[in-house]
Amino acid sequence: MTALPSTFARRPGTLLAFLFGLLLSGCSVLLIAPYDATTDRLLTDLTVRTETVVVEADNDQLSVGEQEKFYAEAEGTVNAMKMRAGLYAKNEQELGKRYHALHERHASPRTSLTTGLRATLLDVQQIQVAKKRSSVFSSSLNKTSTSQ
Repeated sequence: MTALPSTFARRPGTLLAFLFGLLLSGCSVLLIAPYDATTDRLLTDLTVRTETVVVEADNDQLSVGEQEKFYAEAEGTVNAMKMRAGLYAKNEQELGKRYHALHERHASPRTSLTTGLRATLLDVQQIQVAKKRSSVFSSSLNKTSTSQ
């Protein structure tokens, strides 16, 4: 008499996927801070100001005084964002490092020097957009589950 092998014995990946799904369904871990409209606004303002300063620098329209003011404001904004969003400070730390490194070069923030900074700004913006979408989705789920 031969026994039919189970699905899990025939496909070991199936068992692993099943166990992983079971594990995820019972766990909830918050890896990033929830969406915060103020942080979103600060990030948007910082991005606009950075892009404006880069254009001004590329066109030789940025004085040394304006450059110093920009760096001070940018680093201050990043510090404020860090305080508001402690659970995902790694991204803001990276932003802070990039602004600080650019400032330490005592160079005008031209396009050629700000590529990494602008990429990091984009990364943080994408996280904010995802969090905003997630908060809208989860709030609609909460409304649905409480209305039942």
